[in-house]
Amino acid sequence: KRAEALREEIKKLEMVFQGQILGIITMSMGIAAYPQNGVRMDELLRVADTALYKAKQEGRDRVVSG
Repeated sequence: KRAEALREEIKKLEMVFQGQILGIITMSMGIAAYPQNGVRMDELLRVADTALYKAKQEGRDRVVSG
């Protein structure tokens, strides 16, 4: 829920680069939870990384949990 709320808030930001307003910023995230998705850091990172790639493949601007 927190990741989804953060993703929505990012879209509301008005970013300026070299004096020009950028378009809408989107964000994709892969989420892993301890201990459900692993107990070691490498396990959690692998699950989160896989979830991130899945989010991008599904069209970006989304949160996918492992």
